[in-house]
Amino acid sequence: MKRFISLLFVCILALGLSASSALAGGAPKPSPKPTPPPRHTVIGSISSESITVDTGLKTKSYTINKNTKFYLKGAAVSLSELKSGMRVNVVPGFDGKSASTITATDAPPVTATPAPTAPEKPTPAKPADR
Repeated sequence: MKRFISLLFVCILALGLSASSALAGGAPKPSPKPTPPPRHTVIGSISSESITVDTGLKTKSYTINKNTKFYLKGAAVSLSELKSGMRVNVVPGFDGKSASTITATDAPPVTATPAPTAPEKPTPAKPADR
């Protein structure tokens, strides 16, 4: 019986402590980390023989052959319509070195960060005409 009473006392005490910390608000929540800007895979360079894509972390090159298909915004296009800086998705061929399908969209929007401006200096007052 003593065990039961002491176990009951410990449970009530633990429940009371958890309720008081919940009512007190607990520890302050850490502020959320700023979200980094998204990285887009873009065409780094393109020629009639190869394409280099840049993921923002690394670059990868694929060879282009007569079987490679090109798309821009979902429509079939020729290789000459694809330009550096366009967002791209490359489906590799069976060998992993050639490009089977290259699908591109427009270049990602440029997010311009405004340059910091220097605070304006107050203009000195002109002496009054006498």
